[in-house]
Amino acid sequence: MNQLSPESLEVLKRLCAAYAAQPFEEGKEEQLRPTALCRAEQKLAMNELRRAGMLTARHKILGEEVYQVPVEQLSKLEQKFFPYQPKFIERYSVNLTVEAGAGLAIDLFRALLFTAREGLPLTAKGIIHKKNLNRLVAQLSFQEEHLLGLSMGSPSDEKNALSAALAVDIMLCLGLINRLSTGYRLDKDMLYRWLQLPETRMNDILYGIVIHRCGSIGPADQHFRYLISSADFVPEKWTMLPELLDWMVDMNLTGTVARIELEQSSLIWLRCLTGFGWCELGKTSKGIQCFRWTAAKPKLLSGSDSFPDSVAENSNELFIVQPDFEVLIPPEVPYTVRWTLAECAELLQTDTMWSLRLTREMLVHASERGMPPEEAIAWIGDHALGGLPPVVELSLEQWGKSIGRTSLSEVILLTCQTEEAGAAIAAHPRLQDSLKRIGPLHFLVSPESMEQMRKELLLAGLAPSRIIGGREVEMDVGWTSFHQEAETQQDIYSLPVLNSELSLLRSGNPFLNLPVISPEQEEDILLGGENVPQIWSKEWRHYHSSTAQKVMEQGVKWGVKVRFSLKDQMLDFIPTRIKGNPWKVAGHLLYNDGETVEEIELSPEDWKEMKLVIPKRRRNSSSAEASDYVMIEKSTEFGRTLT
Repeated sequence: MNQLSPESLEVLKRLCAAYAAQPFEEGKEEQLRPTALCRAEQKLAMNELRRAGMLTARHKILGEEVYQVPVEQLSKLEQKFFPYQPKFIERYSVNLTVEAGAGLAIDLFRALLFTAREGLPLTAKGIIHKKNLNRLVAQLSFQEEHLLGLSMGSPSDEKNALSAALAVDIMLCLGLINRLSTGYRLDKDMLYRWLQLPETRMNDILYGIVIHRCGSIGPADQHFRYLISSADFVPEKWTMLPELLDWMVDMNLTGTVARIELEQSSLIWLRCLTGFGWCELGKTSKGIQCFRWTAAKPKLLSGSDSFPDSVAENSNELFIVQPDFEVLIPPEVPYTVRWTLAECAELLQTDTMWSLRLTREMLVHASERGMPPEEAIAWIGDHALGGLPPVVELSLEQWGKSIGRTSLSEVILLTCQTEEAGAAIAAHPRLQDSLKRIGPLHFLVSPESMEQMRKELLLAGLAPSRIIGGREVEMDVGWTSFHQEAETQQDIYSLPVLNSELSLLRSGNPFLNLPVISPEQEEDILLGGENVPQIWSKEWRHYHSSTAQKVMEQGVKWGVKVRFSLKDQMLDFIPTRIKGNPWKVAGHLLYNDGETVEEIELSPEDWKEMKLVIPKRRRNSSSAEASDYVMIEKSTEFGRTLT
């Protein structure tokens, strides 16, 4: 951004103030043009911004163009153009009115546990069963009251479980679950990478999702969200909300939004942040609304920020097992350990010190999900600070002896239409270990052999349908444990590309799905292709009134400046309109001090020599100076070119 020309920076500042990262239609930028810039200069500035990645242009369905300041640039633009220094007040003068929730990273952990254990099955209409959503709501600390008024929607059947719908939507955005035809299932690889992250980085990533998907795209609301996200808002320091809003009004950052409306929408956003554990609300003794970030304040990541390879180096994998079977988890214990422990123990509370309880039922649950009792007990013992209390160790061993003594196996019945097909399958050399024949037309198939059996039968021309019992078979990827993951695995978590069609909430920016338009050729911006005499822009001349009118008309058409001698000075003039007979020209006269601009109406007798001034091209951004100009010359292809 430091390489941009001063003209482009001024245009960008005005666009950012008026629209933030909200898309706007082509032509609206003309209303924000600095008075010292002609139309062609503004177009060049817009093109420069597009080349620098500070502005994006896209085609709408009917061919119109829309522009947008990329949302990933908004944070740095707020800091550059609209830096705000909050004034903090003493905490004793503020009464807490809305306290912070447990934290979105923690709520997400609970939602993932719920998905692993109970699942999120879909109805025939393709929506999550209402009872599952309601049970998921009970797992979350943020509730409906924290989300009321936010600019996001959900399917009609899920309006009473908006917090659960948001949790599912976030899991989809993170790539932690996949939607199958019968329901949502965990993605083991993505989940493992996510749980390796420290909680602070989880919060950073989650904040980026929330600020883009849950907030209004209105410019004033966007400005507010990004302003309070800056590092100048120190955690645990109270700030008066009206003071910030008054400053936004003074800086023309509120647009057409009334002051009272902005205050309401700001409180809605802050209430949402309290539900996610990032913010708290309060009032002074005089009733003035205040807010403060908690110690868990997230960082608003930019596209250049990278994720760490794994958990923090000083993390501790040891927890405390007490004689009453309660397990206490210190804050520094990584989430991969918490996840595995949650397979063997019942999650009780998730405050600063998490607590779980070891039970026989959870040990049975772990065994059913592939973690035998002896493995579970050994793993708990290895991670117990000071070892297992004798009473706990003895009970776990007794429970383990009674678990897994019998088991149920699921098999699938393969049915042939003819005995010839049955005989061919029975004689297949590569299917002897995958099938067990129980009759001339029937075979038993174990679920783990399904894909191999299907491939072999496909090659033999005997492939069965994927529909079993009226539904398509899908791999069960519900619970997954990481107690046996290789310690050397260092996969880095990265956000996947979200399929908007699978999103649970009607949020996000549909503008991003439109095709991008490449920056224009600057010759096309500056020249219209008309057969214009070179002399009009190459030499100083005093023209007859009729010729002077044509020069001015060309200046209006191209949107360029006209330079002439007036009031014993050589001044630039931006013509906007020609009228009357005898004719006059209206426009803006630019004085040489670089600041004074006069709206004026002139007759041809008011000036002497004149010429058109064509702005210099800016292919290399800041290499173009505001005072540099070039003239029109001949070209065989276009009739003129720029030098």
